[in-house]
Amino acid sequence: MNSERYESSSRVLNPEILKACDVRGIVTQQLSGHDLYAIGRAFGTMLKQMGKQSCIAGYDGRESSVSLAEAAVAGLLDAGIDVTVISLVPTPAVYYAVAYLHADAGIMITASHNPAQYNGCKFVLSDGLFHGSSITDLARICEDGTYCSGKGVRTDRSITREYITYLLSFLTVDPDFNPSIVWDPGNGAAAAVLQLLTDRLPGTHRIICGEVDGSFPNHHPDPSLKVNMRMLQEAVRTTGADAGIAFDGDGDRIGVVDDQAVILSGDQLLSLYARDLLGRRPGSTVMSEVKAGKLFYDEVASCGGHAIMWKVGHTNQKERMWREHIPLAGETSGHIFFEENNGYDDGLFSAVKLLNLLSDASGSLSDLRERMPIYHDSGEIRIPQSTLQSSRTLELITETLSRQGRPFISIDGLRVTCADGFWMLRASNTQPHLTIRSEAATAAGLRECLQDLTEKLQAAGVDYERQKVVMD
Repeated sequence: MNSERYESSSRVLNPEILKACDVRGIVTQQLSGHDLYAIGRAFGTMLKQMGKQSCIAGYDGRESSVSLAEAAVAGLLDAGIDVTVISLVPTPAVYYAVAYLHADAGIMITASHNPAQYNGCKFVLSDGLFHGSSITDLARICEDGTYCSGKGVRTDRSITREYITYLLSFLTVDPDFNPSIVWDPGNGAAAAVLQLLTDRLPGTHRIICGEVDGSFPNHHPDPSLKVNMRMLQEAVRTTGADAGIAFDGDGDRIGVVDDQAVILSGDQLLSLYARDLLGRRPGSTVMSEVKAGKLFYDEVASCGGHAIMWKVGHTNQKERMWREHIPLAGETSGHIFFEENNGYDDGLFSAVKLLNLLSDASGSLSDLRERMPIYHDSGEIRIPQSTLQSSRTLELITETLSRQGRPFISIDGLRVTCADGFWMLRASNTQPHLTIRSEAATAAGLRECLQDLTEKLQAAGVDYERQKVVMD
């Protein structure tokens, strides 16, 4: 495929695909090869304006990814950017390749955990992030057609073995450590490299859903939802494994099941990593986001650390982490950011760190989980709404809370304390819906929190009971 097949004139992108952290939409309906060519060329133009010359390009296993990647690469080349294509890899391998190959930037064709009909792209710069207003500027260049022109050079190479060797360099397990682990990449991009990793790990390893298949035939590749972890739970039960580890569609998130086949929440997992860090570096700061529950914030404090709350979104978390030199951060969705990994979110890196943690632990993973307090949690609830609708709903509820004199946190959406817990409401960065989570120390407290939220939504014209979608 070459650039002659694509329009080099201006192109108006569907505003629904322009997310806070990346570009993401339904292929053919919202996103096409012509769009990816324009995006690639606009990204290349912005790189040129920054004095940058080279870019890494990778793609996930979705059925549309190869053709969309070729379109984006063609746009980059026509902007005069030299491109190294590393083909089918998890997103973190692009981050790694930018540093390893001394490139100026990277682009990954992926829709992460979105359904199979979606695709899009994530961006990274060698010296920073590309999100928020940068994505708005990119769309403006596409619309105006103010592209740079040039003849970049394309190179194709694999960096998979180097990436796996890099991951293994952080493995610090005891020589006698002999775990039994079940792995589930969910037929996503992590499946392309996982066997190379497990072949070099100590212990016994079984991989399920281990073939890359962009139709995701076994389950949706989002380990933050319980329904997608059922195969892994069953495999842990039947094999008596010490743990089960899952990844999302592009491999930058981790999900974990313990030896009793119980799913660890993102709060619990981050708390374990935090406890390990604070044992080695007392007083450290650990960051999470507005959806994180009381468990995380209390655990960090009880271990002598400083917990801070920030915005949802992998780029938002990384940006503040780098700016303030925070050694560990994480989201409830399973994005975990380690200082040792340059602050990047990498599910496989997080898995290596989990093995280190298990090797050092005096008991099983379930022992570690059972030492944590239990809270009553609504789980994730969604209200389908467009980006504009979500913005208006949040605006109306903010006005109501202000009028009532109710305190609230507005770092990212709304987080409101009530009874013995909280409720939070925010617009998704990746899909057209509002996200809700509520938590309390008691069942009665959780009911009171949800009732308070229901009333606020109804006042904003949203029928919570009729429109809610409980994610399980």
